[in-house]
Amino acid sequence: MTYVLDAVLVHVIGAANVAVFRVSRGRVVLHRFGGMPYARLTRIGQVPELDPPFVDYLRDGDDFVLLVPARASEPGWVRDVRSATSVTLEIEEGIERTAVSVVGDGEADAEKARRLREQVRDGATQRQLDADVFPVIGEAEQSKVAARLLKSASLDERYGMRKARLVPVVRLKAR
Repeated sequence: MTYVLDAVLVHVIGAANVAVFRVSRGRVVLHRFGGMPYARLTRIGQVPELDPPFVDYLRDGDDFVLLVPARASEPGWVRDVRSATSVTLEIEEGIERTAVSVVGDGEADAEKARRLREQVRDGATQRQLDADVFPVIGEAEQSKVAARLLKSASLDERYGMRKARLVPVVRLKAR
């Protein structure tokens, strides 16, 4: 039931965004949807990944909980991470993953667009996090961890987690 309420609220906010955006001729957006945060898994144990995957995650206190779509077969990296003792994540924090577009003519609008793009590009700080791995195994444990994550998640994160049917697979404790 909560998913339905979240979905309705997301769609109402989206419709209001569209209306205000059109009325303001592209100058005002009421709410910027952030979506699910993600990180790049750069190393598993001592072996670097050749093609590191992007992983959705949510914070649970100081821990990071990695999430994957619930499906019949898990990606290979999930098995590798579950069997590892430590991993390294590259995390971009403080970034809004939204496109910057300014509709207008002339140099003033072009200058404004350039400044906005710089703010978005410079808004992220990338850091590496070394963490110990604690697998989340079994439906009961996954449900318990997911319920705890959903309680503290934002509307965007709750909607994204439920829409993509993401389940927790690993808890990472930063060193």
